[in-house]
Parts: sequence; C-alpha cells; structure tokens
Amino acid sequence: MDAVDKYDPDFIYTDGTSQQRFYGYGTGAGFKADVMQQVIAYYYNQTLKRRGKVNTFSIVKFRQKTNGTVTTEEFGAPEEIKDNEPWIVEIPMGDWYYGADFTYHSGMVIRYIIEAVSRDGNTAICISPLPDGSLDEGSQKMLEEVNFWMRRNCESIYGSRAWKVDGEGEIIDGKLKMLPGGKLGAKHADFKFDTQDFRFTVGKNDAIFAFCMRVLEPGEKIKIKSLGTNQINKGQTLESVRLIGYEGDLQWKQEDDGLSIICPDEIPYETSVVFEVF
Repeated sequence: MDAVDKYDPDFIYTDGTSQQRFYGYGTGAGFKADVMQQVIAYYYNQTLKRRGKVNTFSIVKFRQKTNGTVTTEEFGAPEEIKDNEPWIVEIPMGDWYYGADFTYHSGMVIRYIIEAVSRDGNTAICISPLPDGSLDEGSQKMLEEVNFWMRRNCESIYGSRAWKVDGEGEIIDGKLKMLPGGKLGAKHADFKFDTQDFRFTVGKNDAIFAFCMRVLEPGEKIKIKSLGTNQINKGQTLESVRLIGYEGDLQWKQEDDGLSIICPDEIPYETSVVFEVF
C-alpha cells in the first residue's frame, strides 16, 4: 500500500506459491489471510481516486479466473488460444537472478513474445541485472535488437488479439510445433522453425498479421495456408499484403489452398518477419 501511495503504479504483482491460493486466500507463506484482497481493493480504489477511472491491473500468480486480476503462465505459453481471461506469460532470460554464461539472443525473445500474443496473452521477460544494478553488454545488445523489432512491428503486437487460430506449421505428436518452455537459453536460441511455421494476430486496425517464425531468404516463395480462399476465412478475398518494414510492392496471390508470396530481393531482417494482410 505504501508503494501504491508513493508511486501510483500501472500494475502490481503478487507472487506466491501457497496451495491456498486456489481457495481464495493465500499470502505465499502458507498463512490463510485476506491481505492480497485488501491490497488489490486499496490499489483500485486509489487508482479511481487519482485517475478518475481504473486503467490499471493486478497480476496474481497462478490465480484461477477472478474478477480484477490477471493470472500467469510461467515458463511457457499455452498450446491453444486462451481468451477466457486476461493472462501474462513470464520467463527469465537465463534465470530469475544474474548468472554467468547466459545465452543472449533477441530472436528467441521475439519468438517467445509471438507465441504468447498469438494465443491472446501478454509477455514478461526477466532481465537480471548485475550486483551493482547495471545490465551487462549481452543484455543491452539483446534489448536494443528487441526494441528495434518491436518499434517496426508494434501494430502487430500492441492492442492486438488472437485470430481464429493461433498458428500453422509442422505438427508433432498431434500438436503444433512451438518454442519449448523453460528458462530462455541455448535450446531456445537454437530451436529450428521452418517457412511453414506461422503465427497470427489481429491488430487494432482489424488487419491480420502473419508472423513467419523463420527469417526468409531473398526471392523465396512461401505459402500461408490459413489465408487461402477455401481455408479459415472461407470466400474472403484479400485486398492487400504488405511486408512490414519493406517499402516496395510484394508479389502475392491468394489461392484456394493458401496465400502465396514471393519475397523481395532484399530481406534486411535478422529475426521474424511480419506480413500485414487485409
């Protein structure tokens, strides 16, 4: 409550692993109490008093659907779209605290964000500081690269929602291949996607955004199966296809079995590429 009074935060996070959390109470220390509820109620009342409306939220770890709270998915996004409640997926870069020899790779962070937003979620990445509070060179370089990608592709992420399907691509044991769970590290940086692996969101402008989970080659031809005339949006004719960050016109054709695209001669991207489709 003291932090709420001093800093007027945009959200607060209540951690904890008590089994009692599933029964309406829990402080994380095993004591049955209503402290969490008191804090959240105070927080929202103070927000309303200061801002005139409640435009903040409270994250409660592993909480079942409860009015006024956002729950968490830890170490991995759900396998399917989850739009029945607000949620945020959280994962550490290397670990929840600093350690040597972490793998810093902007591509795996970006693809992890994509896995979450395509299933109607949000993403929190733990970047651990050095003992003096600073970030090491690996963290800084990675964050700069993620920032560049996010600025370029912000329309596909911020304010977006899940489409009719989360993605398409290789099916393994009856499930869509996706980035593995666990702490972000070498296995995520080295994880191989193909040009058949796509994820989708719908932007605030109602455009469909298709994320290719692999960097494309100049002149490469790809096909997004879900965007064919006889696929998910049956009978819907596409009017425009744009590669975000590319100023020229694309060669594309919507067919019964998918949207075919020929990539331009220059692909100046190092991580996932995004197509905007109307």
